[in-house]
Amino acid sequence: MRKRCRRRVITPMPPRGLRPMLLPSTQRTLEIYHLENLDAIARGVATHDVLWEWAGGVLTWSRVAEVLGVGAPEMREQLELATAVLERFRDTGRIGFTGPQYQLAKTGVMVMDQLACQVDQPAAEAAAAWSQQQVDRITAGQADGTAVLRSAVR
Repeated sequence: MRKRCRRRVITPMPPRGLRPMLLPSTQRTLEIYHLENLDAIARGVATHDVLWEWAGGVLTWSRVAEVLGVGAPEMREQLELATAVLERFRDTGRIGFTGPQYQLAKTGVMVMDQLACQVDQPAAEAAAAWSQQQVDRITAGQADGTAVLRSAVR
């Protein structure tokens, strides 16, 4: 009987500095999504889907910040903010920011937009896939949202 090898498939990629970056049109689209989500939550018209889209974005860009080694402290603050907003939603059913949280979220949008300008496309896609997997686990009831965000803070 032969042994089976369970190696992960490794896709060869060029060094980090030679990988394709996100297209400018993609960066602009991301900026618009970030601002739309922020605006919907700030005005109090955000739905459950918008809340999870925003939280997924925070997870994505915090992962990118870890990979790049840039903006990690700022993204940790965003993860803590997302945790607080999710806890408020769980306790009260209300999606929204307090005044200081809104200012912090605006800063987070700027940091996420700067990260989008610095990240290469494969790293961004990997981070987006990871965060989507986390959000899918949470929305399927397999994991607690606040616990996932807290574990991402480290």
